[in-house]
Amino acid sequence: MKCMKSNQLTAYMDNRLSPSESVRLEKHLETCSECRRELELYLDAWDQFDADMNEADVPPDFTNEILDKVAPYVPAAEPVAEDGKAIAVYKMDWKKRSVDIVKKITITVASLAVAVSLGTFVSPTFADYVKSFFNNTEQVDQGMVDAVQKGFVHPLDLKTTDQGITLEVKEVMADPVRIAVIAEAKGPDGQYIDPNDMRMYVDFVIKDKSGVPVLGPMGGGWTTSKDEHSLMVKQELTEAVGSGKEIPNDLIAEIRWTKIGSTSGNWQIDIPIDMSQAKAATKTVKIDKQYTTPQGLTIGLERAIFAPSVTLLSLDTRISPEVNERIEAAIPKQTDSTGAVKLDPFAANQLKSYQLSYELIDEQGRVAAAWDDLFDSGLSIAKNSIVNGISGTGDGSAMTLWHSFSPLPSDKYGKLTFKLHSIYTSELADFHAKLTPAQLSQEPVNLESGGNRLQFKQFVWKQDDAKLTIGDKEISDRGGVLEVEAAYAQGVVNLDEWKVKDEKGVEYDAYLQKTSSRDENGLVTVRGALVIPQLDHQPEELTISYNLIQKEHRDVNWQVPIE
Repeated sequence: MKCMKSNQLTAYMDNRLSPSESVRLEKHLETCSECRRELELYLDAWDQFDADMNEADVPPDFTNEILDKVAPYVPAAEPVAEDGKAIAVYKMDWKKRSVDIVKKITITVASLAVAVSLGTFVSPTFADYVKSFFNNTEQVDQGMVDAVQKGFVHPLDLKTTDQGITLEVKEVMADPVRIAVIAEAKGPDGQYIDPNDMRMYVDFVIKDKSGVPVLGPMGGGWTTSKDEHSLMVKQELTEAVGSGKEIPNDLIAEIRWTKIGSTSGNWQIDIPIDMSQAKAATKTVKIDKQYTTPQGLTIGLERAIFAPSVTLLSLDTRISPEVNERIEAAIPKQTDSTGAVKLDPFAANQLKSYQLSYELIDEQGRVAAAWDDLFDSGLSIAKNSIVNGISGTGDGSAMTLWHSFSPLPSDKYGKLTFKLHSIYTSELADFHAKLTPAQLSQEPVNLESGGNRLQFKQFVWKQDDAKLTIGDKEISDRGGVLEVEAAYAQGVVNLDEWKVKDEKGVEYDAYLQKTSSRDENGLVTVRGALVIPQLDHQPEELTISYNLIQKEHRDVNWQVPIE
């Protein structure tokens, strides 16, 4: 089931949404798991990196010693695939993103241009010498930092030049769960090109040694360093390895640009990778345990994968046929142009999307890591979780999930235990209340519905871009702003899908920009503002409504040792 708002994600990533539309979409992401999962395909993107990469002193013969240990690079011939269909699919996808220009590629290669055997000849001593992008930035996740220390990041000097622009791959990080390369580009004048000009027309394809794509083509997750010289392009293998697919030992990471800035061309670099050492350092634990919650959600814990840069849990969830039938009976119906009656797709997605939170407990009883689908920093128990590509696929009622964490090695944490913490469900709400904005500052309005208590304290019609501070929140959108405080009923963690009508019956989308907290009894309180970005006048009357209530269920009891 696809959320109706998911089609805005591409425009969001391309900065084509207005500020108000962007904020509304971001708030929608707090409770729409489907949109979050789609967004995670683009995430890890455009976080700025701290490029404080001071070069360490190295012995004068350091480079020669390394070059003596490696074989010269020989560019691979174009592969002749036995599986013509696979190649055809690859080329078809490639043409969708390429320009109609074919140019001769010249690849100039030096230094460590070899089949990179990850973990083979990079020792901690070697890593100390290397000015690693991954080891010298604050924004890369801890798993990438660990990969440097464990020898799974390699310096490279692979170059290709076209149209006077030289593209260079500086480093590669690879293990069976993800592969990332660091690239830079220089113009004809030798000056660095802004990595923002490299982000759009790039493909990152992982192929086997015969040239048949294992994954891709696919735009990676783009991230630039603060000095605006380096671009990280990352390809996650999450879905493949999480579903049990065997990754070949011998891979070729092909990275290709067809346009840099306003210049069209063809820049391609192939990085041969020997994955055998990284695979040997990866442990897979099959679990195959199931549990059904009182809410009718069956959770299957399939396997845990301990890779050098990531710990990955593979799960699946499904709701029972009885629960599915009950949910569908509660979903509003729509009639299409043919007269056929259909379920409201957005409501169906929300009501069927059961979510969860859990902890990974070490041998000392401490929480080593935790996953939480609740997208609220004030309430979430998430710990050491990282974004690593898609985290799930399915239609809400049945999902396959892949959750990534910073490395959790046994020599540090011992044997881990999976402990289910809670389940989240959504239900439809029927709340409407009329407010007179001009009276709120003198007489706040207190409302109650289903045990949820709300207080609206003041209204501001914001006509400029100056920031308005309410509590600890800064409101930048123009439009209507209602200050609100709320105390939710037991078990409620979110009220969503806010709508506002003015005195003329014109309806506006609204979002709650809030700070959440729990009291000693676990009750959630929020403080913030209900923002109505499209409201373009001082209203005489407003009718407020919300359509969804999200609840947390702690009546679960499931622990599984991962061994």
